[in-house]
Amino acid sequence: MAASLVVSSADDGELTWVLLAANGRPLARSANVYRSDEALDAAWRELVADRDALSIRLGRDGPDWWWTATLPVRVVGAGMSAGRVVARSARGYLRPDQCRGGAIGFRNALSGYARRGR
Repeated sequence: MAASLVVSSADDGELTWVLLAANGRPLARSANVYRSDEALDAAWRELVADRDALSIRLGRDGPDWWWTATLPVRVVGAGMSAGRVVARSARGYLRPDQCRGGAIGFRNALSGYARRGR
């Protein structure tokens, strides 16, 4: 069974996503909120298409290790937009090697989506 994308809606209508592993355990969460299905779909398609360009950074907050995934700087029209965090680990990890493994699992799940679509 492949990973599953779950979209959640807050009371104010803002949308977020959570990517679940085949065993149902959360792998990643969106780092942003989206105001419409179309905006979320566009961001998800970009994330999947640009997955090889993601920069993964590990960090520690208290006892837990977390990762964040950033897309690189893009040239948009006449200006530049800075790289932006697009996803983060769905949970904290006890050790950095576990955190790194979680980030690898996220990348692998994105590759699976690239083969099948949302």
